Amino acid sequence: MKQTITKSDKNLKILNKLIVNGFYNGSVGTEKFELMRNRFPNNHRIIGIVNDRGNYDLKFDFKSPMNILAKVLLGLGILTIIASLIKGNWILPIALTIFGLIFFADFKLKEKKEINRLTDKILEFHKSEYE
Repeated sequence: MKQTITKSDKNLKILNKLIVNGFYNGSVGTEKFELMRNRFPNNHRIIGIVNDRGNYDLKFDFKSPMNILAKVLLGLGILTIIASLIKGNWILPIALTIFGLIFFADFKLKEKKEINRLTDKILEFHKSEYE
């Protein structure tokens, strides 16, 4: 299930406040926003794109140079696994597959953690307006 944020003027102001207050770096527009958590090191970003229903669908991925590197390494890993299996070597494909699964699981855990952190910050700003 995809996480979504309702597109409203109030939420756009809150997203801008998150940037102004130093929680995130990035840009906020009416059709799309891109936020990176303000910490070092940080190679991830959260992207919100407006869907058909007028809500922001949240996506999580790597920042620009890192996402290209991840795709290249994935391709090289698959080619290495195929070449090793053709040669009859089973140890390298098993090791690369286990490493890839660990990397994928770590990425998915970070995705869930960062999206939850963003939605919690948005809820904090919503609550602070009513107090």
